[in-house]
Amino acid sequence: MMLPKNKMSKNIKLFLSCLMLSMCFWWGINILEKNIEDLFYVIQLEKHPPLYANISSFSLSEERLDKYEETNELDISAKSAISIFVDSQGKNNILFKKRENEKLPIASLTKLMTALVVSDIYQKSDQIEISKQAIEQEGNGVALKIGEKLSINELLYIMLIESSNDAAYALATPDFETQRMSEKDFANLMNLYAYYYVGLNPETTHFINSTGLDSEDPLEDINYSSAKDLVKLVQYLLKNKPEIINILSQKENKDFHYTLENTNELLGKVDGIIGGKTGYTDEAGGCLVIILKGPSKNNYFINIILGSNDRFGEMEQLIDWSKQALNF
Repeated sequence: MMLPKNKMSKNIKLFLSCLMLSMCFWWGINILEKNIEDLFYVIQLEKHPPLYANISSFSLSEERLDKYEETNELDISAKSAISIFVDSQGKNNILFKKRENEKLPIASLTKLMTALVVSDIYQKSDQIEISKQAIEQEGNGVALKIGEKLSINELLYIMLIESSNDAAYALATPDFETQRMSEKDFANLMNLYAYYYVGLNPETTHFINSTGLDSEDPLEDINYSSAKDLVKLVQYLLKNKPEIINILSQKENKDFHYTLENTNELLGKVDGIIGGKTGYTDEAGGCLVIILKGPSKNNYFINIILGSNDRFGEMEQLIDWSKQALNF
């Protein structure tokens, strides 16, 4: 039976209030705070009730393929890395892992979660006016202008292909009919999606902003996750948001009045890339996700590197090593 809208609002608010209290107790943090009562926030959540019914079933098998033991060990300097092969039955086979459960800063890999939330709560045709705060975000890319209006779809392309922090901030802080969402509100949504849609571990994944930028205050937290959690996020996107993966596969895009160039240097250099995302900050070091076609139909690799001084070089090593492990 369909609940009346006002009753659904009360139910969602009650659920989120209880969730907030439980999070405080379990993890000692209050990621929701007083913003739960924000009207815009509640309206967006009502579009997708109930959150707790969508916990992801993705998991990683601890088994390794037999050929793994016959392959030379791989030595890379990245703080964390993982390579898995997903076979045609959907089973995840770990080929390589290095500190895959460690909580580490992820820089612009954050934008994968930003894109997931944006694609779920907005219409692609919605227009966002670029604010002064948006263009003041660090980083290079397309120069957005104050007062310029761009669609959600345009900003998604700019954010994912050029890793634009300006676009990510604009997407997280839209002003729809004077109901402006703050970046903290949006980060709350990112965490809700991470824990209750994708099924990520709240002890190893947490978001405070949409960009992945380090905080200017060294005492403040930063966005972090683990390589293992990021595998789950990538698989969730592959299954539920293939349009996001498609954007990530484009070396460049000329559909706009400016050409977008992908920050992923391996596109066009390594064959078979389905999609990928770069990330870098001083705190996180070099981060990179690469999704690669497998040896036959309906199978693929997911390779993730965190905290590398040579993210592209070490990713190429990881890709080559993974292919050798499968004799591919």
